[in-house]
Amino acid sequence: MLAATAPRMATATAAARSRQISAGGLRAPMLSDDQVIRCVAGVRPFRKGGPRIERQELAGKTVVHNYGHGGAGYTLSWGSATLVADLLRDHARGTEIAVLGSGVVGLCTARVLQERGFWVRIYAREFPPHTTSDVAGAEWSPDIVDRGSTPDLRKRFDRMLVLSWHRFQSLVGSRWGVGPRPIYEAEGVPSGLDDLPAGLLPPPRRLAALPFAPRRSARVYRTLLIEAPIFLATLVEEVRRAGGILAPRAFSTPRDLRSLAEPAIVNCLGLGAGAVFADGGIVPIRGQLVHLRPQALSYLLDHPTGYMVPRSDALVLGGSFEEGVGEARTDPATCARILDDNRRFFGST
Repeated sequence: MLAATAPRMATATAAARSRQISAGGLRAPMLSDDQVIRCVAGVRPFRKGGPRIERQELAGKTVVHNYGHGGAGYTLSWGSATLVADLLRDHARGTEIAVLGSGVVGLCTARVLQERGFWVRIYAREFPPHTTSDVAGAEWSPDIVDRGSTPDLRKRFDRMLVLSWHRFQSLVGSRWGVGPRPIYEAEGVPSGLDDLPAGLLPPPRRLAALPFAPRRSARVYRTLLIEAPIFLATLVEEVRRAGGILAPRAFSTPRDLRSLAEPAIVNCLGLGAGAVFADGGIVPIRGQLVHLRPQALSYLLDHPTGYMVPRSDALVLGGSFEEGVGEARTDPATCARILDDNRRFFGST
């Protein structure tokens, strides 16, 4: 579900190659051509109506759905996993459960089920480090997701946020790659952090000027950076240590479920759930990212034409939102545009 290329970027100006703004103790990133590692693409599983957390009987088995998280897969992962486990509480401890999908939602679900006493086998076409979840510039922020149109759905969404936030807080540290960071939201950017359950995060501070781009005003929040490769590798290690099995397999129709030995199935297929379970509410949204050489920046950034997430293995630049595009394929022109948009924001062109 992901693609990576090393495109030939448009030539940066001499200023873009060398300029690095410093102010207020924070510095701007280096965005010159020689910093570029690769361009990658992934597809978000947005679902109209919000994530599907629902139990049904299908093909003689209990099936619980857990998909449609859009761009908030990491943010909702532990919370939606907990709700799924609650829907299986009538199954005896020791029951074998099949989890379909090995992105962040599938792996967190598998781990929570293990903690409830179930045995888990994860079926997927690809596993970390080869999933869309691996390339993400993951931060805790409920973006590009439908929160639901009814009070009950909104209440459920908020519960997932609270559960997930507290679980991530318990994992802060180098082993999981989770740590607190400020995120600067430039003016003109709608933030998923503006509408959270009361008291979950402190309110944002308003800044007349960004410390690394003085011509820009912004709001600054406190959130969590989740280093995707570290987090997923540790999660896979935990799942395996608890007896979980990773089994390569693809699914195309509900009939494929009949051949599974497990009596209960949790569907975390994400985008694939739209085809396998005929859910017309699933909409693919392709996002392309430029990975630069890692830089020791202590903050995250969203601005009107892109965003920046500093991981220890790469500085991730985003700025692509391609609704209806289901191919995880990169386009050199789009990657060059993402890089140029970020340069313009920092005034380095």
